[in-house]
Amino acid sequence: MRALRAVWEWLDQRLGLAPGLQVIVNNLSKPLPPHVNWLFTLGAALVFLLGIQILTGALLMVYYIPSADQAHASIEMIVSEVPLGWLIRSLHNWGSHLIVIITLMHMARVFVYGGYKKPREVTWLIGVLLLGVILLFGFTGYLLPWDQVSYWGTVVATEAPASIPFVGSLIRQLLIGGEEVGGATLGRFFVAHVFLLPLALFGLMGIHLFLIRYQGVSSLGRIDEPEPTSKEMRAQGGKSFFPYHVLKDITTMYVIFGILLTLSLLYPPFIGDPADPLSTPPGIKPEWYFLPAYQLLKYVPDIIGVQIPLILFLLLILLPLVIDRSPERRARRRKRIVGGVVVISVIVVLLGILGHLSESTQTWFGKEYYFDLMGIPHPLIEIK
Repeated sequence: MRALRAVWEWLDQRLGLAPGLQVIVNNLSKPLPPHVNWLFTLGAALVFLLGIQILTGALLMVYYIPSADQAHASIEMIVSEVPLGWLIRSLHNWGSHLIVIITLMHMARVFVYGGYKKPREVTWLIGVLLLGVILLFGFTGYLLPWDQVSYWGTVVATEAPASIPFVGSLIRQLLIGGEEVGGATLGRFFVAHVFLLPLALFGLMGIHLFLIRYQGVSSLGRIDEPEPTSKEMRAQGGKSFFPYHVLKDITTMYVIFGILLTLSLLYPPFIGDPADPLSTPPGIKPEWYFLPAYQLLKYVPDIIGVQIPLILFLLLILLPLVIDRSPERRARRRKRIVGGVVVISVIVVLLGILGHLSESTQTWFGKEYYFDLMGIPHPLIEIK
């Protein structure tokens, strides 16, 4: 202890750390509104999972070779020869799915509690950008195994931007590095996945976390009323962020890690055959979180279908600025906007389910059905 105190005093005399430390202590001791519950630990769980992704991704980079000739073989080597390499890859794979799920749950919680309203619009906008970055992580990482499924899935996904008027073909060429998906595409996706997107992630997350601690958690009162002071929140039953809410955050992290480890041990990701540009396998589909957009393109012209996901992102950005200007935060007093979001969410989930079922055979209640391209079931008649 004496040694640590001596080091602290030496640093404090030169850098003046005491005032900054006091600000941090005061911030951590601020009380939270009494309505803060376990749902408010999703943000900490998301930060925890992103940390695991960075660690496992760095370990995979030690052996992964971003080359069209060696990428698939390096993945096979990681799984079969590197000690615990299969587990590291499985953790990275399942972590990417859990991150998308928890991000959507976190944003749903913010929406229901009206946490995006004045004066926290900037925090919400940065959260929307973080959602975009996380989806781009999934998009760019999908190709890196360089197997048949990831290769042809990327071919299908990168054809969609070509339908955008005037600039579509240029966007596609810049995205894949040429006319067809190939080694240049793999190199670009790798650089984006391990360098460009992490830079964006660190920057946006740093600002997001700072704003959350600086502005605090919003109350459930109207935005045209003054927010309760620390003394008022304590009188209403609000507890300090540290240690009460921190213990909840840690507990949620343990639970999430248990789920992640269980999935990684029981269901390690499949390794397909090496990518073959001359052989198209049947039933190619993107990751589950891109299935709604994939299925939508089957019902509407490409030029419209490509723009609808962009419009949804634009609506998320405009939500606190234009769409929902009501001073109310409580969900039951925002029935129209909440109902509209519920309807859109149900449609998105329905499209995802149809995308998953399309072009597959399923057995329901003892009968087999074939789901066609549009997701419509057709009973199969057994022929003896």
